[in-house]
Amino acid sequence: MINVENKNILKKTIKLLNPYKKYIVYIILCMIVSCLISMILPLVNKELMDNGLIEKNIKVIINLCIVNFVLLLVEQIIIIFETKFESYVSVMMPYNLNKKAFKHLLELKIGYFNEKNFAEIMNNINIDISNVCKISDRTSFFLMIEIFRMIGGLIGLIIIDYKLTALILLIIPIRYTIVNYFAKKRKELFQKYMEYNRDYSAWYGDTISGIKEIKLWGLETIKTGQFIKKQRNIVKINIRMFFLDKINEILETLIFQIIVNSLYIIGGYMLMKSNITVGSLLAFITYSTYVTSPISSILNIKYNFSNVIPSAKRLFQFLDTDCETFKGLHINDINKNHLNIQFENVSFYYNKDKIILNNINIKIDKGEKIAIIGENGSGKSTLINLFLRLYKPCKGKILINGTNINDFNLKEYRKLISVVNQEIYLFNQTIKENIILNSRIKEKQLNKIYKNAKLNEFINKLPNKSETNVGRNGSNLSGGEKQKIAMARALARGSEILILDEATANLDIQSENYINQLINKEFREKTVIVISHRTDILKYMDKVFELKNGQVNQIELYDILKKLS
Repeated sequence: MINVENKNILKKTIKLLNPYKKYIVYIILCMIVSCLISMILPLVNKELMDNGLIEKNIKVIINLCIVNFVLLLVEQIIIIFETKFESYVSVMMPYNLNKKAFKHLLELKIGYFNEKNFAEIMNNINIDISNVCKISDRTSFFLMIEIFRMIGGLIGLIIIDYKLTALILLIIPIRYTIVNYFAKKRKELFQKYMEYNRDYSAWYGDTISGIKEIKLWGLETIKTGQFIKKQRNIVKINIRMFFLDKINEILETLIFQIIVNSLYIIGGYMLMKSNITVGSLLAFITYSTYVTSPISSILNIKYNFSNVIPSAKRLFQFLDTDCETFKGLHINDINKNHLNIQFENVSFYYNKDKIILNNINIKIDKGEKIAIIGENGSGKSTLINLFLRLYKPCKGKILINGTNINDFNLKEYRKLISVVNQEIYLFNQTIKENIILNSRIKEKQLNKIYKNAKLNEFINKLPNKSETNVGRNGSNLSGGEKQKIAMARALARGSEILILDEATANLDIQSENYINQLINKEFREKTVIVISHRTDILKYMDKVFELKNGQVNQIELYDILKKLS
């Protein structure tokens, strides 16, 4: 028996077909017409055999052959339309589910990605969508055809000989018992497979992320051993499922052959007693095929779809994971000419035993340049992540012009801010595309940005100039070149607030000096928040705050320069 939870999951899964209801109705109509033709054809062939071939009546033979051909032609035309509708549903359902999963992935809170790695996430999504979409693939529609054909076949059997029909129906309880057993076994195996595969995907993603350390520490042999161990369980499960499928298939074939051969023996006996004609016997065997094949297919639903519910459950759990909230006040309603930022008694901790930030109070006025310094792990990046709304404060609030930042529309709010990190991510696109991103900027303005970010000298040496592809995460560029592109990206966005998180760490002295001048020239009217360990940039700051033991203190610029020197 299916439990309440699985029943609800199944209902939710079937609701995924709602957008395709129109096409499914068309498919069913095509199936009904096709099955009616399939039901008529054996009767036509019966007449052809009994009244045409056996009676040697050429007129009947010609007429019935024409009828036979016309019926087959109409059936094939209907199948073409049916296939057209089937293909749309079969292709569009996985496409739309993948699109929904991808959009959801982009809107998930950042904490989700700290708990799972990329390989694990992608593997789970691909497997689950593939299994869930079994409800709309050709197997499902074929099953519907078989059901209609079975109904037509049963009617045909009863018309010809209701006593022989009882023999065909004997297959149902036998087949049900076998299929029920194999479906239960397969479901158990598939759940184990999902667990092993999830564990392997997490390990694989972790291994690829640490490829540099593997090479430096000579861990290739150890990791290969771990791979073999992780895959061994998956391979064993796959072999067992494959073997189970084959046994199920063999038993189905054997039972079907027993039924067919029994019909030949009994039908032959009845033919000798003149209780049935040759045409009726052949029609009966054809109708019995219509009935026995669908019985196996229908009873195999539980077996073939045993993977759907576990995958649907995991997919719905993923789609129900909390996302970032985008709705809120329009950022355009605030006065950007007097953009004030205030951290008011802000605290943050993962657990109360380890407080990262404790009652932080900082006020930043429009156009101010401030630096936040402190040792590694002091909470500098956490403070910035709170301001970027990647996390929420455990206590206190962050205000812009007196309004809590969590009250603003998230997408509009983040447009206020440009961030340049030490480890900047570049997409596998051209230099130009990485700078523009979603900014609407003209070529003339772009050329000015290249110049201001000191990119011209570097770009002009490239054969394709700014149309040069940077490679995966900027693999074709040096660290300094990536940072310059990141600064150009910030210039192109033209945000009111610039955050530099160790942004000059990979630059040479000359380039760093230029960036420092850029801050005071191009971002003169903008608010700039800098996290840095390097002293040169601090002399351009209006205020310097030090984070230590979760507390913040504003210190004199002279004192900090003296301390760091």
